[in-house]
Formats: sequence, structure tokens, C-alpha cells
Amino acid sequence: MGKELELEPGERILEEQSRYTLQGTGKLKYPVHTKCIITDRRFIYFDPGKGALLHSQFGLLGLLLRKLAKGKPMSLPLKGMRVARGKYYRNKKILELKTLDGASIFLDRFEKSLEWFRGVLENNGVSLSQTSEEEWHIL
Repeated sequence: MGKELELEPGERILEEQSRYTLQGTGKLKYPVHTKCIITDRRFIYFDPGKGALLHSQFGLLGLLLRKLAKGKPMSLPLKGMRVARGKYYRNKKILELKTLDGASIFLDRFEKSLEWFRGVLENNGVSLSQTSEEEWHIL
């Protein structure tokens, strides 16, 4: 079982949704269907660690593994976050969320993920400031 998510005092959840992310150890990453949470302070996702390969493979067995091993909650602070079109090898259809300290996560389907992320933030009074054609920052 994964570690339970603990919110900081006064922190509130803005949106919770299951999404595909690219996760894995080292340079090799696998598509993982995981719960993503946006709070008023951070973006949270669940990292299965070395089990990322198992989460992305094996059909029904992979589905069962996802239910049993939720993964460790990982969080990226929203303040100063860079939101941009990401690239993983030849795949340019992903959204990268990157913090000031270099931590990052890739979300699938660039346009849909950007629309979802931007919409949640804007509905809660946070806007993305565009810095180039396909790059934004959260102030």
C-alpha cells in the first residue's frame, strides 16, 4: 500500500483527477495511470517507483497492481512552476510541470492537460503568465 496523502494546515484541494503521467527510474519512463491532485499550493501525484513498469503493463494484472499499490505521494510546489510543452525522446505531445529546483513530471496529451491544468488554476484565482509560445510560469 502507498503512503497516505497529508495536506498542509490550511491547504485545500482544488481538483482531483486520474491521469496518465510518464514515470520511472533513471532515463527510462513508462506511462502510469495515477491520481493527480491540484491544491492551492502544489501539484501532487503518486509515484509507484520501481513498480512503474508493472503499472503500465500486463493488462488486468496491471490494473490490479494499480489498485493495490497506489504509490508514494510526490508534490511539486505551484509557486514559480514552469509549465511547458515537454519532450521525452520523440514524444512532444506531453505537458511538463517543472519546479524551480528542477523536479518535474510529464502529463499526457499536451493540449488536454494544459486546458485542464490552466482551467483549474484560473477557476481558483491563479493565472499562468506566458513567457514564450508554449511556456508559462505560475507567479
